Amino acid sequence: MVNKTKEPGERLIEIIDFLALNQEAFADSLRTTQQTVSRWCSGKVEISYIVALGIEAEHKINRKWLLDGKGEMFISVESQKIQISILNKATEFIRKINATKGLQSFIEIFTSLSSQDQAIIQNMAKSLKNKSK
Repeated sequence: MVNKTKEPGERLIEIIDFLALNQEAFADSLRTTQQTVSRWCSGKVEISYIVALGIEAEHKINRKWLLDGKGEMFISVESQKIQISILNKATEFIRKINATKGLQSFIEIFTSLSSQDQAIIQNMAKSLKNKSK
């Protein structure tokens, strides 16, 4: 007897059934069309990582389980807390960048430089920080 691993589309069908939704209601929850959900379920269109993230955010379905079959179907409360903490830190960091005059353009310039030039600037910034202590 062959143990066939389910495909992402088959796992999506399982999710929709478990949530007691039809494809149209599931599509509405993700702000997409029933036709798109049907294509994901049939495997005609691949479920992208971004879509899996959206399903995880909306329905608390583990994106790794959906895409790869690894882990549990639902994300744990602890995992949700960690993700929220990471998002909060990232949001605060972005706010600091936006609030610091000239930093956005500096970051754009910095990321266009070679690794060597970036290292030079990082060392200069560390020296200035240590000097001001």
